[in-house]
Amino acid sequence: MIPTSWTPVHRPSDAEHVGYLAPDGAPGLVVPTSLVGLPLGPAQPSVQAAAVLVADGLRSLDRRWWCRLPSPMPADVLPAAEPEPDWGWHPVVLVEVSPEGCTVRLEMAEPAQLRARALLPVPVGELLRAAAP
Repeated sequence: MIPTSWTPVHRPSDAEHVGYLAPDGAPGLVVPTSLVGLPLGPAQPSVQAAAVLVADGLRSLDRRWWCRLPSPMPADVLPAAEPEPDWGWHPVVLVEVSPEGCTVRLEMAEPAQLRARALLPVPVGELLRAAAP
């Protein structure tokens, strides 16, 4: 669940939710944070942080991600908030993101696993990585 101290940021042109301003602890500074709860830049004044989110908040989600998942994936939705020790890192794409959770699917799923999904909490913390582990 997104912390209540995070301020939602909406794109002025269409009111689309693009991310959050997360308090940094330093007076007057916030961290521009994506919809999955990952920082998109350093702590900065809120006007600049909001501009980062408007420019790159949604675009930052459209990429290959890495997530620890079992192999093979089960056919339904797998709660993946607490990966098992034997789960490996797999390339995934985001399917859905909300303040309550993030759903991912394997990027290059085999036909039998096309409907398999994993549910992560938001913020995702170390459960989701943008670069190969």
